[in-house]
Amino acid sequence: MFCKSCGNQIADGMRFCTKCGKGVELEKSHKKSTKFFTKKKLIIFGIIVIVLAAAIAAFAYYEKENNSISATDKKDQEIASSVVNIYCNGKTDEDSSGGSGTILTEEGLILTNAHIIPEGAEDTVSCLVILPDPTNGSPDEIYTAYPIVVPDLSEKYDLAFVKVDDVFYDHEEGKAYGEYPKVFPAYDPNKYCKTGDVKLGESVRIYGYPAISGGYALTITDGVVSSLMPDEGLIFTSAKISHGNSGGLAVDQYGCRIGVPAMVNGDDYESLGIIISNDLIYEFIDELQKLYDDEK
Repeated sequence: MFCKSCGNQIADGMRFCTKCGKGVELEKSHKKSTKFFTKKKLIIFGIIVIVLAAAIAAFAYYEKENNSISATDKKDQEIASSVVNIYCNGKTDEDSSGGSGTILTEEGLILTNAHIIPEGAEDTVSCLVILPDPTNGSPDEIYTAYPIVVPDLSEKYDLAFVKVDDVFYDHEEGKAYGEYPKVFPAYDPNKYCKTGDVKLGESVRIYGYPAISGGYALTITDGVVSSLMPDEGLIFTSAKISHGNSGGLAVDQYGCRIGVPAMVNGDDYESLGIIISNDLIYEFIDELQKLYDDEK
């Protein structure tokens, strides 16, 4: 290499000319310029973006569905926990009877049908109230209770109450099947009711303890509102109702109570369940309140 200023020969690696002191001009290496987003890379990047977007959308949908399912499960379990099995001892074994009921208050007041309570109940009958495990419907806790049958009104509306008064204690086993006092899982219609109207053809779900499924575990059946008898305050449904369902709970698709399943009407070929509507329940409670006010 020679110095461009004075022509002096410069040894390799020297940065200055030893004769004139001028700096040596070195050739700069010029890399070939390349673009990051080549056509091939753009295609690959686009595929990755699409796959990631699809994965994110699928995850969001899965989360939404899971949350929706969880919310639905939670609602079903809340409703299920408030529907109890009732067994009342009569004067004899033949007089004993049972059915279903719905817890109305956290203190353990339960609404049921009057016809499941033996005659003379207010004086001699004691009842057992069995709370279910809401996840599988099997018997869980057991309490003693006394019936509240209102003369004339209960017969007129076929509605009555049962009030929990203690935990059931098995003296032979030395075991209590629950704890008392406690806050009972009362049904709260304010959580589920979107409208007070019952429409022909809408979905119906029945909660209760029918004998056809053993009578011990909570049983759920689905159907629709088959017919309405507003003048009589009754609702007919295709949802299965059998002996033992009486006094239970009938709700719409949102979980809002539409009434109390009470009986079955059928012929040789088919049957429909009959529900005592909310209108009759409210009438019963209003008349009960008037009766209470008059006696004060």
